[in-house]
Amino acid sequence: MDTFPLPRNVSKWPAALVVRRLRIATGLVLFAFVTTHLMNHALGLVSVDAMETVREVRIWFTRSMPGTVLLLASALIHMVLGVMKFLQRRIWRIQISEIVQLAFGLLIPLLLFRHIIGTRIVHELYGVNDDYDYALFVMWPGEAWRQALLILLVWVHGVIGLHVWLRMRPWYARWKTALAMLAALIPVLAFAGFAVAGRDVHEAGTFKFPMTGEQVAYGLKLMDWALWGYVALLAGLIAFRFLRDWYGRFQPRVHITYAGGPTITCHHGPTLLEMSRAYGIPHASICGGRARCSTCRVRVVEGGDEQTPPEETEARVLRRIGASGNVRLACQLHPRTDMTVIPLLPASRVTPGEVTQLDKYLWGVERTVTLMFTDIRGFTRLTEHSLAYDIVFLLNMYLGRMSEAVTDAGGYVDKFMGDGLMAIFGMEGSAETGARQAVEAARAMGGILEGLNQSLSGQLNEPLKIGIGLHTGPAVLGRIGAARNHDAGNRISALGDTVNTASRVESACKDLAAQLVVTEAARNAAGLTLPEESRHKIEVRGKSEPLTVYAFARALDVALPQPAETKTKSKTKKSEPA
Repeated sequence: MDTFPLPRNVSKWPAALVVRRLRIATGLVLFAFVTTHLMNHALGLVSVDAMETVREVRIWFTRSMPGTVLLLASALIHMVLGVMKFLQRRIWRIQISEIVQLAFGLLIPLLLFRHIIGTRIVHELYGVNDDYDYALFVMWPGEAWRQALLILLVWVHGVIGLHVWLRMRPWYARWKTALAMLAALIPVLAFAGFAVAGRDVHEAGTFKFPMTGEQVAYGLKLMDWALWGYVALLAGLIAFRFLRDWYGRFQPRVHITYAGGPTITCHHGPTLLEMSRAYGIPHASICGGRARCSTCRVRVVEGGDEQTPPEETEARVLRRIGASGNVRLACQLHPRTDMTVIPLLPASRVTPGEVTQLDKYLWGVERTVTLMFTDIRGFTRLTEHSLAYDIVFLLNMYLGRMSEAVTDAGGYVDKFMGDGLMAIFGMEGSAETGARQAVEAARAMGGILEGLNQSLSGQLNEPLKIGIGLHTGPAVLGRIGAARNHDAGNRISALGDTVNTASRVESACKDLAAQLVVTEAARNAAGLTLPEESRHKIEVRGKSEPLTVYAFARALDVALPQPAETKTKSKTKKSEPA
């Protein structure tokens, strides 16, 4: 099996991460400026004076030295990073939203330069007071269509970027509809305010245009220079892309085989995710190929040794999800030679809401955990004369209380099995903590059972008896059935020999006349000191050697050791002078 060593000393600021965070930070600065600008326009629905009052507050910062440097630097950096992204993209079969965002971003300067020259530049060159009276007089109605188009381009570009940045946040799904309504309302109100205020300025007829003919001519000349200069730059970038793509046709080809699927042929350069998209092969990717999630990951079956090892950005993600050595992110892997891969997540059902801290369980994680099996002894005999509705009521009450004991102790209910359940402890914490939590849950179950027997004494022929088995060992945790059934994929299950052993241990409760049976491995992990008379050897099917267990007639008889911190505090308290 091909494996890829992950960098051990991962830099806190790898280059790709710096670029991504710069793009986000500068985008947020510009989006904040645009949002306040548009909200200022919307005040035109009130009056021009209201617009100007808020503008004075706004430009106090934006036209100060720190504000000017921040805005100018953000605009330049964001623009350069956008151009770099345009040049780096090799394949254009991408989501419509990505195409719109990139296209709108490239078109914005065509209108933005004209707007900036007509306001801020003439203010700096000629001392023109470019307040709302001036701007509305100049722009309404002749420049109205340019203003509306500029608002549309800038706002859509920014909203798409904000959506991509936020969509994996847990709270975003709840607020998405309200935010979408707000995003639609702001530009509508802005242009409405601009139109109403523009009409009011022209109807008042009191504004005197402050620029001379020569100044206007020079301003228009600057606009033309900026426009055609940018058009030439854009044409050059597009020509460069076409030449590079044409040259790429003569480069060596690689063959990518999707296990159980097609084999594709592509030239060097694109990422594996881009190759999948170019050939219409479904491939999950929530973050759009930005290495912000792990949904595009693949298992490399063949050809991994010849590939470039993961860089720091990819290694961070793989390390965070505990990926095995032959797993790569398709959005970061640039195939250099032929390879065979298996996409690990189904493209048909992965959504942003599923990219959570449990994401790793969609493809399996090996951990040392403590497993609990429990069921009711002789349940069929106890309920043979009961109505079906009474049996359902009893089971719901019993299983509900027992599952509460599991979750209160820090465990996870894997599944309900008739009159019993299976639970996992130690999924996120240490094996020792998980074992202690399992013992705590078993003790709580013993107490709950005694309370249930008292409350149901008039309804049952005899008290309920349960068997609880605990065993600690390695198991594979995963969302079994996640690829085909959404509901099944929501549950995490444990697989492996530890599961079978824990089930056999619970079955031994009947032979040992015990309520709780704990294996030697669980005892050691929990740090229990148990009496020698509770020690037994049992035969487990599939095991060549007998298994050492400890059996107790009451789960409450098992005493948990005092935590080290509590012991220390107790000793300190005793040693203090009275």
